[in-house]
Amino acid sequence: QALDSSSAMAPAMEDSREGERPQVPYSLEVASYAEIFQEGEPYLLDLFAATCWDAGETPTVETARQFWEHVRAQNPSPLPPPGAVMAAASPPGDAERSAGVRSGTAASLRPSTPRRPTKPWSSEDRLSFRSLRFGAAAASCLALQLKGRNVTRIDLGNNQLGDNAAAAIASLIHALPKLKSLLLAGNILGPAGVKEIATSELESNETLEHLALGEPKRQRPNYVTTEGLQALLLSLARNARRKIASLELSCTALRADAGKALADFLETDSVLTSLDVSGNCFTSEGISTLLPACAKLKRLDIAETSCRGELIHAKLCDLLQKTEALAELSIAFNLLEPRPLRRIARALSSCAPLLTLNMASTGMETEGVIALADGLVNSQVSNLRDLDISENNISEIEAAVHVAKIIAQTKLQSLRLNRNPLGDAGVCELADALGSEPCPPLHSLELGSCRVAHLGASMMFMALRENPMLLTLRLSDNLLDDMLDITLIEALHHIQQLHLDSNRLSHRKLSKIAELCARNRHRVRTKEPRALGKQIKSLLPQEAMLKQHKLQAAKDSAEVFVRVSAQSIAGEELRQLRLGMMKSAKQTEQKIATLEATLLQRRDYLDSIKDALAETARACEIEIAEKTEVLMQKENQLSDLQARVTDLEAQLARRRAQHPKLLAEIREEISAALPKTEELKAQEEEMRRELKALQDKSLIGFKP
Repeated sequence: QALDSSSAMAPAMEDSREGERPQVPYSLEVASYAEIFQEGEPYLLDLFAATCWDAGETPTVETARQFWEHVRAQNPSPLPPPGAVMAAASPPGDAERSAGVRSGTAASLRPSTPRRPTKPWSSEDRLSFRSLRFGAAAASCLALQLKGRNVTRIDLGNNQLGDNAAAAIASLIHALPKLKSLLLAGNILGPAGVKEIATSELESNETLEHLALGEPKRQRPNYVTTEGLQALLLSLARNARRKIASLELSCTALRADAGKALADFLETDSVLTSLDVSGNCFTSEGISTLLPACAKLKRLDIAETSCRGELIHAKLCDLLQKTEALAELSIAFNLLEPRPLRRIARALSSCAPLLTLNMASTGMETEGVIALADGLVNSQVSNLRDLDISENNISEIEAAVHVAKIIAQTKLQSLRLNRNPLGDAGVCELADALGSEPCPPLHSLELGSCRVAHLGASMMFMALRENPMLLTLRLSDNLLDDMLDITLIEALHHIQQLHLDSNRLSHRKLSKIAELCARNRHRVRTKEPRALGKQIKSLLPQEAMLKQHKLQAAKDSAEVFVRVSAQSIAGEELRQLRLGMMKSAKQTEQKIATLEATLLQRRDYLDSIKDALAETARACEIEIAEKTEVLMQKENQLSDLQARVTDLEAQLARRRAQHPKLLAEIREEISAALPKTEELKAQEEEMRRELKALQDKSLIGFKP
C-alpha cells in the first residue's frame, strides 16, 4: 500500500511542478529500491522518493542506502543491516501485496524480495529525521503515512522545509493525535510559514507540549522575526486548552520589539514554563522588557542576546528575588561587567529554586568569580547543582581558590570550567578542594582547554584516589602527553568517565584509560548487586526469625485485640444501659411534671368556666326582663295600629264612594275649557300679526 502511494505520487508531482525542477526520472523501477528498506517501515520508500523530488535529484541505489543508514542511525534498532537475506520467506501472495503492484502507474513495480514480517525499525513514540533534506513533499508524505500513529516526538531539524511546507507541517501535527514534542529548527521557516502553522493547527491543538523553532548555531535558521512570533503567540493565547509548556526560539531573527510581545503574552499565560530566546539580538532593551514577566517560568535562556549587565542587572535581580519556580537560567555569552555582576551574584545566592546556572563567556574574570563564590558560600538558601563558568578568562590563583571554595562548601554537583587558562596552579587548588574532608558532592568536572600539564593532572588524579563522588572528569585539549603517569589513573577506582582527547597522548594510552573507565563502570554496576546479594543471604535467617516473631506477635495482638474488644463492648453496653436508665427516669419525671401542670391548668380552666356560667346566667335574667318589657310595649303599639287600620279602612270606603262624582265634574270642566282654548289661539295669531306689522313699520328688530 505504501509503494502504491509513491508510484502514484511521482507522475502527479511531475505534472504539477513541471518546469520548477530538473526533469527527474521518477518512473524508475521503484521496487528495486524496496530491498534496501525491507527491514524498515514500508513508508520509508515513499519518503525516499519524496525526498529525492524535494532535492531535485535522481534516485540511485547508493543514495537510497545512504538515506536508510541516516534514518537508522537516528532511530536505532536491533535489526540486521539492509540487504541481508532473510531466513524465512513469506507466502508468494504476501510479496505481491506488499509490493503493491498496480497497472497503469508511472512506475511498474516488480515484486520485492520475499521477507518475513518484522517488528518496526523505530520506537513507536519517538522519530528523528534530521538533516535529510526534507521538503514539502516529504512532509506531506510523513503526514499521510504516519496518520493516527502513537508518535509523541518527531524531530525534523536541519532540513529544507521552508514556508511552502507549512501546510504539510500543520497536517503532520493534526495527523499525530499523541504528538507532544515537535522540533523544526534549521528549516528556513519565515513569518508566513509560522503564521500558517499557528493559525491552522496550534489554535486548536490540545496535545503538543514542546515546540522548537530554533537551536543554537544553526546554519540555516528559521527567520521567525517579530511578525511570526506575534502570530504564534496570538494563536496560543486563543487556545484555552493548549498544553505547550516549552518554546524554543533560539536563533530565529528576533529583535528588541519581540521582548514586548513575549512579555505581554507571559503576563496572562500560566501554561508556558520553559522559554529559550538565545542567539537573538534582543539587546538590553528587549531583555529588560522581557525579564519582569518571567517570574512563572521554570527555565529561561537569554544567552547571546547582546545585552549588558549594567543595563539589565536591576530587572534580573528583581526576577531572581521574586521567582518561586525558576530552576534553570542561562545568561551566557553576554557581557556582565564586574560591578553589576556583584549584585547579580547576591541575587543568585538568594534564589532558592535555581538549580542550573550557565554564565559561560560573561567576562567574569577574577572579580566576578570572587563575588559569585562569596554569594554561594555564604548563602543559606541556595540549592545550585549545575554551574557553567567556561570561557571567562579565569587565570589568577585567587580566582581558582574561590572556585575551590564553591566546590568544597556548596552542594554543587556539576562544574564546567572549559577554556579558562587555569594552568597547573589553578588545577592544584581545585584538586585540594576535591581531596578535602568531608568529600564534596561534585559528580562532574570539566577542565577542557585549561592549559593543564602533567603537574596539575597528577595532583588532580592523586586527590581523586579517595574521592568516591566525582564520576566524570574532562581534561580534553590540554598539554598532556605520554609522560603522564598511567599508574595514577589506574589507582582511580571511582572515575567512570575520563576524557583526555585532543591531548598529545598515544592511542595506546587512551585505549588503556578507556579500559580502566570501563572497568570502573562495570565494577560499579556489579558491585552493588553483589553486595546486595551477600547482604540478602546474611539476612535470610533473620528474615525467617522475623517472620516467626511477626506471626507470634500477630497472634498475640489478635488475642489482645479480641479481649480488648470484648472489654470495650461490655463497657459500652453497660454505659448504654446506664444511659438508658437515666434517660428513662428523666423522661418519667418530665412526664409527671407535664401531667401535673396539665391538671392545674384544667382546674383553673374549670373554675373560669363556672364563673363564666354564673355571669352568663345573671346576664340572661336581666336580658329576659328587658325583653319582656319590650314585648309588652310592642303589644300596646300593635293594638294602637290595629285601631288605626280600622279607621283607615272606613275612610277608604267613603273615598271609593265619592270618587266617580269628582271625576265627572273634572271632565265637565275640561269640556268647557276647550272652546276658550280655540279663542285664545286665534287671539294669539292676531296679536302676532299686529306685532309683525308694527315691527315692519318701525323697522326695529326685536331679535337679538
